[in-house]
Amino acid sequence: MNRIPTAALPIWFWLFVAYLFLPLVVMAAMGFRDSNFIAFPIQQWTTGWYRSVLADEEILSALWVSAQVAVYSTTVAIAVGLPMSFVFARTRGPMRALMIAAIVLPAFLPVIVSAIAIRMFLGHLGLETGIAAISFGHAIGSVPFVVIMILTRLNAMSSNLADAARNLGADDVIVVTRIVLPFLAPALFGAMMFCLLLSFEDFVRSFFLGGVDPTFPVLLFARLRFGFDPGLAAISTIVLIASTALGLFAERHIRRRNMGR
Repeated sequence: MNRIPTAALPIWFWLFVAYLFLPLVVMAAMGFRDSNFIAFPIQQWTTGWYRSVLADEEILSALWVSAQVAVYSTTVAIAVGLPMSFVFARTRGPMRALMIAAIVLPAFLPVIVSAIAIRMFLGHLGLETGIAAISFGHAIGSVPFVVIMILTRLNAMSSNLADAARNLGADDVIVVTRIVLPFLAPALFGAMMFCLLLSFEDFVRSFFLGGVDPTFPVLLFARLRFGFDPGLAAISTIVLIASTALGLFAERHIRRRNMGR
């Protein structure tokens, strides 16, 4: 009797994997369909939809806007989250828990509530919607993850490293630049990759804070209102492959850095 659940675990695992990935496989296959309708069977395979979306200026423009927003928001999130992590690492007692709870709160708020609040706040300040507003909103959502990832790495760092450097005559600047930051490099890189991907796929904040030029998720949603065609499946597959490749590269890089430290 004890062997039955154990033997069934691999089956349940692969069923769950199929549940996760089968829709993605179907979407990728639809991008090769030779007609305007989404249906099986595929009578004739073609790469025309992939060629057409790669030549679509509106899609390329939306991808460029999303890329800009991802870079801007990630830069702001790292610039804000890194010093905050140092502050939290040096704080002890109930104040530390209170500060961490306050900074990670945006990660637990419903995204639509956060987007509406940011939109109202920017409107009160008289700031226009657009790339800057979207980047600001995405950065707010990314800072908690940056703090958590860097703080976790900082907590794993032995204080003896910094003490030994100071005993050898190093000042605080050298300790930070030559010891602390290299030790934090895997966490910084992981946080950067995570923020880039998180920003690129953020639809709700982009929708509420966007201006004339839409991000890719907003453009995709707008086109879905007129029906789902193989062209949307094609561009979605391209973005999926690029995101997966970036994620795998980040995971491999972080693992190498952790093994080499």
